[in-house]
Amino acid sequence: MIITLTANPSVDLTLELDSFTTGEVNRATGKHKDPAGKGINVARALHKNNISTAAVFPADATVGGWIESALSDTGIQTMTTRIAEEVRQNITIVDAHGDTTKINEAGPQLTEAESASLLAQISGVLETSPRWLVAAGSLPRGLDGSFYVALGKLAHQHGVRFAVDTSGGAFASVAHAGVADLMKPNHEELEELAGRELPTVGDVVGFAQSLLGNDEAAIVVSLGENGALLVNKRGSVWAGHEPVTPDSTVGAGDSTLAGYLSADVTISEELSAHVDGDITRISTAVAWGSAAVQLPATTVPGPKDITITAVHTVINPSLTTAIKELHV
Repeated sequence: MIITLTANPSVDLTLELDSFTTGEVNRATGKHKDPAGKGINVARALHKNNISTAAVFPADATVGGWIESALSDTGIQTMTTRIAEEVRQNITIVDAHGDTTKINEAGPQLTEAESASLLAQISGVLETSPRWLVAAGSLPRGLDGSFYVALGKLAHQHGVRFAVDTSGGAFASVAHAGVADLMKPNHEELEELAGRELPTVGDVVGFAQSLLGNDEAAIVVSLGENGALLVNKRGSVWAGHEPVTPDSTVGAGDSTLAGYLSADVTISEELSAHVDGDITRISTAVAWGSAAVQLPATTVPGPKDITITAVHTVINPSLTTAIKELHV
């Protein structure tokens, strides 16, 4: 079982347009309404590929209630903490070229009592001994990066591995605390944390390894069209997918994380601590992420969408190679 936490869930309305011009009347050619937030997207992708999962998130009775119903209708187990303020609703605009514009609400303000209830609920879930606790996405008002740090410590107290996909101050808090067994920043987020550019493989690998909190920890650095780098104490593995025609990049990173986790919980113990296990994890991650960008809105890929044979890997790529030169 993989438990996902989405502290700041949302309802995502995606509008499809032939073209988008600010300051003008734009007419949509299609729309999608989906339960969303990074952790929820991870759970949706895992469930669609038959990996046992459950989604934990705070929810009000109306917008949050709709998310509960939408997930339950697809068979995803949900566990919610009731809050007073409405869950956020986000708008994504995608034009015919695949260019994406997002307008995200800030989300609700959680009271101290609501925050304590959410933490208590997660503590109860950890008693069931899941394989992973995944904390993904932004934090609502009322919570800061210390909440994710507390979750990591709580997970380890229960013998559960802790994965994080967030940004900004929350990412910095988790990275510096060393509580994560897996982090999934993109290249820009890693550079922001470093406070400098990381133009080469060596720059990325060196800084990422400095953030590893234990000998089994790993960091997956998303590089957009340049693939992804898996970094751990053993070194690094680069993976890239053969060129695809993108439809929407929304949620692709969440599918990448879900792919990594799916491989991790299904590979044998013999492979787990070996470079072959690393190759399986990062190849699956890139295959799922690349499949997601070919689908509309926040649609997550299923088994028929994923082509792992289209992923190419390099073990310990040259440290002098520029990130922008990584490609299939």
